[in-house]
Amino acid sequence: MPPTEPNRIERMLLDAIGPIEGLRVLELGCGHGDLTLQLLQRGASVVAIDVSSGMADVTRARAERFLPEAEAEVRAAPVEDTRVADAGVDLVTGKWILHHVDLPAAAREVHRVLRPGGRGVFFENHALNPLLSLGRRHVVGRFGIHRFGTEDEHPLTRADYELWRSTFASLELAYPDFHFFELLARQLLTRRQRVRDAARRADEQVWRRLPRLRPYGYH
Repeated sequence: MPPTEPNRIERMLLDAIGPIEGLRVLELGCGHGDLTLQLLQRGASVVAIDVSSGMADVTRARAERFLPEAEAEVRAAPVEDTRVADAGVDLVTGKWILHHVDLPAAAREVHRVLRPGGRGVFFENHALNPLLSLGRRHVVGRFGIHRFGTEDEHPLTRADYELWRSTFASLELAYPDFHFFELLARQLLTRRQRVRDAARRADEQVWRRLPRLRPYGYH
């Protein structure tokens, strides 16, 4: 499993993060390490954690094999208790992780480990579209509609954003795409790639032409 080129979602996240050479970065929920390796390739010193010890082992082995000169520390730990020193990192990041955790505890932990002036940058699912939220609660997992993800995950709500806004000096929400029609196509027509491709093109058109609708996508 050598390092991979960032996929579309990872490119969005890395663009939002910006230059990180020489920074100490904490990655939450590293999984099998694709983002970890990309952060290391960009010159960061990375602490990567995952609640799964097996995933942490995979990420550690990949870093040791493919980027042996990079400064990487990988271990199993929950987001709510990273065991990173107070004010120990310049940046905290993660892809699709916050909606799986205890958000108040995670906010306190991220605040604790960040140095003054540090930032957190995350790519997440959220629940600002009432139609998508209704479908998630009452349709997905029934009537032959597939459920992706876990039962306990929690797309972020306005209340969640207010919690984080009250914890940090500032909170900025960005909408790098309009993930709506493609999401519906995935749920309802998972095997019809042409339909999913057309749905993605429709999302791209909405994102470009109707910027006021961007918050109502799923990302």
